Amino acid sequence: MPALLRHLFQLAKPRIILLLVFIAAAGAWKAAAGQPDLTVLLAVVFAGALAAAGANVINQGLEPDIDARMRRTRDRAVASRRVGPAAAVIAGLALVAIAVVALAITTNLLAALLTLAAAAVYVLVYTVLLKRRSWNNIVIGGAAGAFPPLIGAAAVLGHVDALGLYMFAFVFFWTPPHFWTLSLVLRNDYAAAKIPMLGAVASPRDTAVQIMLYILLLTALAWLPLAAGYGGLTFALAATLLGAYWLFASWPLRNGAGSKQALDAYKFSLIYLALVFLVLAVEPMLPWYG
Repeated sequence: MPALLRHLFQLAKPRIILLLVFIAAAGAWKAAAGQPDLTVLLAVVFAGALAAAGANVINQGLEPDIDARMRRTRDRAVASRRVGPAAAVIAGLALVAIAVVALAITTNLLAALLTLAAAAVYVLVYTVLLKRRSWNNIVIGGAAGAFPPLIGAAAVLGHVDALGLYMFAFVFFWTPPHFWTLSLVLRNDYAAAKIPMLGAVASPRDTAVQIMLYILLLTALAWLPLAAGYGGLTFALAATLLGAYWLFASWPLRNGAGSKQALDAYKFSLIYLALVFLVLAVEPMLPWYG
């Protein structure tokens, strides 16, 4: 049993969960104008971690053949047959179910249903329908990762508002350039596994152009909260500066930059999202906000 729990913990991808939980908490914090109910905030964090872990475990239970062909993933517990695919799927479903019930009890039914929807999009739309078939897999299926801040806001408010939809859209448009940068690093792995991630099926230049266009879109989106009245100048400027640096880090990719430069740009994309949501969440607490 201890060995199984250790394997399931690795299958859950805890480092990815940290970012998802962070932006979920930021969404709740922003929706509560910097004064969230502690019970609600803890529920968002706890249930969000369980749901993300469950979806990740199910994902790996459904595609051990893909993971076994990629150097980066061939040692994962299901791919290396230390955990059976069926056991992974069952464990993942249990984690998602616990998360949904916990949110329904501690916050509201809407937040619970949105959590279930996020897991369904990741497992059914991304993993089952699109991942093996289309280079648009992450454009559409990546919507699963955009749910956490929307869930956080819904847990606080009990309904979906413009702010929640904005945060969903921001992560939705962040996801493709983030993963396409990684696909440049792992283009040989994706090609070996026959996964049509953009970096594996398009030239580095074409992939880089798509990445930079999305970064420019995110930079434009940074000004929407100010114009719509649910954000301030601090967020707009901070997100613009962060976007400018991400664009600068991605610029060499158009000429087929080495894997180190692509990896550096990929790592910054993670920092970018965390910092953008940090500023968004704490901005209402600044003395000049308003």
